[in-house]
Amino acid sequence: MSKKPMPDVPRLLLGVSSLDQPVRTTRDRQLEVASRFKEPESLAVALVKGVSAGAQGVIAPPTLDVREALAELNKDLPIFARVAHTSPAEDLRWDPVFLADPGDVESRTSRAGKRAGNAAMNMLPMSLAGDLASRVLPRMEREVALFNPKAVRGIAVAAGATDLALAANQPKFFERVVRFARQRRWLVGFETRNLGHLLARAATWDLTEDTPDFIIGPVNPRGVGMMPNAERTLSEIRSSQLKVIACELRAGGLVTLEEGASYARRHGAWGVCPELVEMDDVPKELRALAPALAA
Repeated sequence: MSKKPMPDVPRLLLGVSSLDQPVRTTRDRQLEVASRFKEPESLAVALVKGVSAGAQGVIAPPTLDVREALAELNKDLPIFARVAHTSPAEDLRWDPVFLADPGDVESRTSRAGKRAGNAAMNMLPMSLAGDLASRVLPRMEREVALFNPKAVRGIAVAAGATDLALAANQPKFFERVVRFARQRRWLVGFETRNLGHLLARAATWDLTEDTPDFIIGPVNPRGVGMMPNAERTLSEIRSSQLKVIACELRAGGLVTLEEGASYARRHGAWGVCPELVEMDDVPKELRALAPALAA
């Protein structure tokens, strides 16, 4: 039996993580968009129209609202599961009591989130003494399993996990996640809040046989979120062998979506991934991106 062919790396993805994740926009705007898609039917319609307008896949976290929206549909949409969706700090705790007694998931997730940021970076040497992939992969697999397997085209590793592996200089994490995806004939991408740093570090790693299909990171005309800075990030995009899919295209609302997408493409991005929070009319604005995405 012939193997299932690998899908092509998309040029245009639609992100829906902004419905329950902090994003660079005003609180009023985030609340407005969350309210617009509060009902599963409204989110389902937006996703269908987005794919019909040209999105080649939806980067979807395994949250209840997203899964309820997908359940409303009578056909499968191409899904890139965003995993691990909750904070990797949960998987990095070395306290045996913590690991033996899972407790309430919501309260643990909340506590883990509060430990993030600088505190998480300070504990990296001890918490990452073991192999990060072996701690995080099981949860990734459980989260992907929440989606219809026929719909899954790949995975997008959340920035929380990616950037912990980057800070700990663990190329093995990227290798093992890529192999995990390849065994299932999935594409695999890595989100990052440190695009310039990740591309530079990846160039020093021997990932020839386990190369990610794409990297997702902020690229926009104002340099918002482009770490370590816009100039260095653009330089790394141009020199890297990795395909970059640009996000945060509107720089928190400072530029239009079309301006952000055109800028990203001019500076070497393979594709773009606008979020729901960046759009008022999903199908219209996705269709308008076609000229900027011309090969």
